[in-house]
Amino acid sequence: MAADPRRLATALDRPLHRAVMLALAAVLTILSLIGVRMITADARIDLLVDPSSPAFLDQARVGRLFGADPVVVLVEPAGNGQLLSPDHMLGLARLEGELAREPGVRRVYGPGTLINTLATEVTRIALDTCGTEGKQAEDKARQQAIAAGKSQADQDTAGQTAFEQAVRVCAQRIAAQYPSLGVPALNNPVFYDQVLLEPDGRHVRPFWTWAMPDPQHAVITARLDPNASLEQVHRIIGRARSAAAESGMRDLRFVPSGGPALTASLADAVLSSLVWLIPLALIAIVVVALAAARALAVLPLAALACLWTAGLAGLLHRPITPATVAVIPVVIGLSTDYFIQLVNRTGEEGPPGRRAGTAAARILPSTGLAALATGAGVLAFAVSPIPLVRQFGLFMALGVAMAYLANLLVGVPIVYWLDRRVRLLAPAPVRGARAAGLLSRAGRLSPAIALGLIAVASLGWAALPGLRVETDPVRLMPAGDPALASAAEVQRKVGLTGEMDLVLTGPDVTQPDAVLWLTRQTVALSSGSGGDLRPVQSLPEFLAGFNDNTLPDAKATALILQRIPAYFSGAVVSPDHHTALSILGLTHLTSVERDRVLVDQVSAVAPPPSGDRSFPAGLAVVAVSALTQVQQDQVPLTALTLLVVALVLGAAYRRPVPVLLVLLPTVAAGGAGTALLLLERAQSNPMTVLLGGVVIAFATEFGVLWLGRYRLELAAGSTPDAAARIAGARISPAILASALALIAGFAVLGLSPVPAVQEFGTWSAIDLALAAVAVLVLLPALARSWLTGLKRAPRVAASQPQQVGEPLPHS
Repeated sequence: MAADPRRLATALDRPLHRAVMLALAAVLTILSLIGVRMITADARIDLLVDPSSPAFLDQARVGRLFGADPVVVLVEPAGNGQLLSPDHMLGLARLEGELAREPGVRRVYGPGTLINTLATEVTRIALDTCGTEGKQAEDKARQQAIAAGKSQADQDTAGQTAFEQAVRVCAQRIAAQYPSLGVPALNNPVFYDQVLLEPDGRHVRPFWTWAMPDPQHAVITARLDPNASLEQVHRIIGRARSAAAESGMRDLRFVPSGGPALTASLADAVLSSLVWLIPLALIAIVVVALAAARALAVLPLAALACLWTAGLAGLLHRPITPATVAVIPVVIGLSTDYFIQLVNRTGEEGPPGRRAGTAAARILPSTGLAALATGAGVLAFAVSPIPLVRQFGLFMALGVAMAYLANLLVGVPIVYWLDRRVRLLAPAPVRGARAAGLLSRAGRLSPAIALGLIAVASLGWAALPGLRVETDPVRLMPAGDPALASAAEVQRKVGLTGEMDLVLTGPDVTQPDAVLWLTRQTVALSSGSGGDLRPVQSLPEFLAGFNDNTLPDAKATALILQRIPAYFSGAVVSPDHHTALSILGLTHLTSVERDRVLVDQVSAVAPPPSGDRSFPAGLAVVAVSALTQVQQDQVPLTALTLLVVALVLGAAYRRPVPVLLVLLPTVAAGGAGTALLLLERAQSNPMTVLLGGVVIAFATEFGVLWLGRYRLELAAGSTPDAAARIAGARISPAILASALALIAGFAVLGLSPVPAVQEFGTWSAIDLALAAVAVLVLLPALARSWLTGLKRAPRVAASQPQQVGEPLPHS
């Protein structure tokens, strides 16, 4: 920050240096064009969870063993037809098999594979039984033929005849034992009706309701790999929807739902909104730039800053998330902000022709300090354990750097070209002097009144811990979201919207005491949930279903687990018998606050048998953990941002007074904005919890610019009153224009269909407006009192002032 502006101006005046700058910009552009093709979207709920937290590790363990949160597909007749038909069963089995082979799918459960597995197993058992009896009859006949002294040919004939007769008798006996079962085949209505339905034919047997809640509705459950990508989720959903066009299933409806479907839909909304948010942001900044500075050349700068930010993020494998989508429009506003400052300074440097280098040399260090403070401030979010917050901080810091680089590498050459050839830069290009004059006069407050206002406004920060975080999924998803409508339809028709699992781990969770404990706790949780939880599947239910509806003893349990296909047992118990599940269905789309109550109930169940451990699992558990972490991070992250910005300013100014002067108005504005949130009863969300830190980081620039010009005038010999008046006249219009550019970037986010992004953009714009007013009203009053004299600058520096915002020596 102490570089000689004349040397920097001389360097910038050299065409070769500017050519090198443009060449570097070209390299960045090429890299960004490559990287932008590598951008991915991510809206997984895991983004809100600390990957090192016990809750996350527990979810990961369950996901590895049983599959993560599932895509659930509701199947029903499109009209008045019947669901249970041979064509439908064949088609469902085919669909389920194809879904099971899709990348990202761990396991698939549904009526087609259920019936097919049972048919195969019944056939296998019958073949094994009859084959064994036939072999025994064959051996006996051979022995009798040998004893009778018959030839080898006669022995073979006797053995074959005995085998065929024994198998025939066995098959007839089995058919007589189960006269209503029919041939065990997927397309045999007699077989699947007998297996699935109660004797009355109108109700599904209780232990199959997870696949068929009723005879007219089926549920296909595709449990995903914990690391399944959004692209894989889209493929699964698309495959399920396309089934309605296939032969034998054209009269069926397929409604995909579940947590992954909701997050995929949210990611789609995030990405699709960029298609029109970016053009809107560009239009907004063009309007601001033309109105404030007639600087239409900002358009390519803003576009480059966006491209570089997105491209480098792609190269660094940083995904677009509901939080990072906010970065691009803000980068547009920020690059406009920096360019307006460059144009404004150029307009002050005298007649056109050779002033661009001097102006750039004097303003770039100032905007550089502001960019450094802003970037460092948002980078403080990177310490958050929550991936969503961490990625936002990294992405935004990258965006700040690219906005500044675009102005340095391309903005400076553009200003040179305009100034020397087109000469469109007027001597005083930034307008808004009347508004700035009004604020300048308001800045003549007494220091006592200014401090009083700061103190009162800062009290608003006390409301920060009390802000309620919105957790209702209906209010967090875009209005009219189709995935939300699908979830509501599934809830209406089968009574479920998701699941929460009671997990039991131990040396052997199939022991009778563990199974009995799981039974009792499942009943207790269901009855004590107020109807929000309903048993769906569990190890006890599985064992009882294959033991005449009673819990088996240890020997019978071992026999069931040995003989029953892993397709059934694998849904509720791990192969090593160390982990078992009781899957409880969520009957309503509840808020995370309500889910927290349910999770607490599952966590507070009676102690399991000695040596075992129980815990809750599922998407709701992840969401509750995320909510707790977000609420805990609000105050620390805001305080850390303030500390980091203060350290950057302290390193630049090397005195505490300028640091306080820059930060106090911004802190007051942030407090006032927080109080407004409380008064408006606006509910926070996982993005607006970052609001305080974002405003501190971005609004610091306004104080840096104003104070830099004020100190410059003091160093040139002006009195504090005169210095404040000149700073107000020279820099305040540019600060207002910069504020408008930033506000426009954030305000465009208020048009996003994603409520979290929408509220973040709207309230950021409001808080930045408050910050701009606070700086122009409160900072002059404090500066006149606290910073009254600096060492006079050399005469040459007075005639050619130092760069705005450059720290001057301590006096």
